[in-house]
Amino acid sequence: MNDLDHKPSLLISFGGNALNVPDQVHAHQKEEFEIARKSMNGVADLLEKGYNKIILTHGNGPQVGQIFLQQELTKLEFPRQITLDVCVADSQGRIGYILQNVFDNVCQKRGIDKRSFAVITQVVVDPKDPAFDNPSKPIGVFYSQKDAQKLTEELGWELVEDAGRGFRRVVPSPNPLEIVEMKIFHEVLEAGFIAIGGGGGGIPVVRGSNGELNGVEAVIDKDRTSALLANEVGIEQLIILTGVDFACLNYKSPQLQPIKNITVDKMEYYLKQGEFMEGSMKPKVEAAIDFVKNGGKKAIIANLYDLLPATEGKTGTHISAD
Repeated sequence: MNDLDHKPSLLISFGGNALNVPDQVHAHQKEEFEIARKSMNGVADLLEKGYNKIILTHGNGPQVGQIFLQQELTKLEFPRQITLDVCVADSQGRIGYILQNVFDNVCQKRGIDKRSFAVITQVVVDPKDPAFDNPSKPIGVFYSQKDAQKLTEELGWELVEDAGRGFRRVVPSPNPLEIVEMKIFHEVLEAGFIAIGGGGGGIPVVRGSNGELNGVEAVIDKDRTSALLANEVGIEQLIILTGVDFACLNYKSPQLQPIKNITVDKMEYYLKQGEFMEGSMKPKVEAAIDFVKNGGKKAIIANLYDLLPATEGKTGTHISAD
């Protein structure tokens, strides 16, 4: 294979909406599999184009919020409190299974000789990270202002408005420092599997003086963890899939300007100018910048269902070193 035929290694970060069913009240479990199939068909398209070394990560904000809500609604029958790290682990297992099952079935149906392997992923954070004093990570479903005030009074939750879409609960979001299962990711890829991991940013743990790992109440931004994982594995391109086609300047104004191809230095300048919203595009841009500045060749921010066109340069925001 010559340089023109070379397909870069990819880490594809799926947003929480890659599995989220909009109408949770009347949703059936099979709908999660149907939604996942759209995403996994996109990955299969890449395999047919010659991409081979791929890691999939995924969000879990809606799912973790639902786990917490279910816990509150059943607290009289099941008084045991489930901590946030275990909620993240629960969602990793559920979503990892769905993605693995659907991906393998899609490949089998399309005659692609490829399988996936889901890794329950722990991520070390610093217990002294300032994030623990300043909850900022949105999780769960959206609420009206009235319902948000009620939840604050009744449950002690901290809720903030999220990009004009309603109010969401916010929790501490410390920076990821170390992927505990890093060696496993290397082994999974070497064995020829597609790796699935880093779900919801990873299960947040702190390392004690004796080396013991203990879970903490936090949610790590999944795109920051994705960037760290991609850099440490040596992935060439990071693709962050979300609900919009591009990162934009002048968001929610008549002068809206999609960003298509840009250097990492220019993107960092726009970031410092406050162009990207907290809890929405900002963490994605920060992760993309971190990835490129730490050795990645390119970061792409694109629509969830435009995976192949984004890798071909036809859509999405493409961030490179120069």
